Amino acid sequence: MATALLAIATTIANAADHGIDGLIDRLARPAPETTPFVEVRFSALLTEPLVVAGELEHRGDGALVRRVLSPYRETTTLLGENVTVERQGHRPRSFALDRAPELRGILSSFDAMLKGDRESLERLFEISAEEFGSSWRIDLVPRTAKLLTQLARMRVDGYADHPNCMTMAEPDGDSTVMALGAANRGVLPTPLTRGQLESWCARVGAR
Repeated sequence: MATALLAIATTIANAADHGIDGLIDRLARPAPETTPFVEVRFSALLTEPLVVAGELEHRGDGALVRRVLSPYRETTTLLGENVTVERQGHRPRSFALDRAPELRGILSSFDAMLKGDRESLERLFEISAEEFGSSWRIDLVPRTAKLLTQLARMRVDGYADHPNCMTMAEPDGDSTVMALGAANRGVLPTPLTRGQLESWCARVGAR
């Protein structure tokens, strides 16, 4: 009996492990690729969510570019160990990731997800996944205390082969939701509350 139970448990664990691999594969986006996004920032310091729209670009040289187009213009480029921020009306700023280890962890996770690289993700996060019919969710919890001071959890909600949203929850309760594939605020639910947006991400998204 014990042997049979062990075999069943091993089979279930292997199936779950295969499921995580399959879901992470769905996150992979071969370069070059550009994806529109709408990002919503929920904070106790804001009377209403802060919403920006733009595009994410995964370049052939390996660079990750976050380009905000509305309501202001700002471009953040990650290439190797260097980050450059260019905002309209301001002088460009550059810095090395070794000056911001917490940011390194978050940006490295983006890069690993774009590559479908589970091994790199597991160095940074504990990974779990669930599927609900055609909908699915991947949860990533930081492994290090240093990263946990900036990021409590990262979650990716998707439908079929399309990731709908990436949510970054902070230890203080604030959070940022990036709706992938959304080109403008008009596709998001109204009223734009955290609960409504989480439901939208899980069920529909920007397909």
